[in-house]
Amino acid sequence: MTAGSWVPDAAAFLSSDLSSSFGGVEFQIAPSQDFASSGIAVSWTDGPPLYAVEIVVARSACRFELLHWGVQTCQVAGIVTKRRTMSPHAEAKILSLLADALGTHELDAEQVHPTPPLLTLQDDRCEMGTLPEFLDRLFEQMTFCRECPAPTSGGNVLCPCIKIRSPR
Repeated sequence: MTAGSWVPDAAAFLSSDLSSSFGGVEFQIAPSQDFASSGIAVSWTDGPPLYAVEIVVARSACRFELLHWGVQTCQVAGIVTKRRTMSPHAEAKILSLLADALGTHELDAEQVHPTPPLLTLQDDRCEMGTLPEFLDRLFEQMTFCRECPAPTSGGNVLCPCIKIRSPR
């Protein structure tokens, strides 16, 4: 097998594993090969957080290598890049949660706020922060499914389609 000729097969294998692991999430899988390098770019909007996709990618890469080469080389996992983006819909949901947690309806991206309880972890030393910091942290801790509609009003009850990663 020539160097890199396995990349499209690995990308298809990875695509299948991601689809079966995160049903309803549309992943864009783009294998690339040129003279000097090979890669597989994985991108998605909303859906699972990065850490969850990294687990599936690592597992899938190991399975691909064992099935196709009979040995684990860590070559496949090493060429996969991952990028998660936030849709305007998800941003609006998170901003609504943050507004409720901060007790305000006027969100100012420049103002420094106390860290809301929903972002405070045990042994967390971050006591203050800005809205963009909170937005990024909360987005990375959330999973968005496509099975139920977005909440139509604020309040302290989370929509069942939002699952927040529990602290370790």
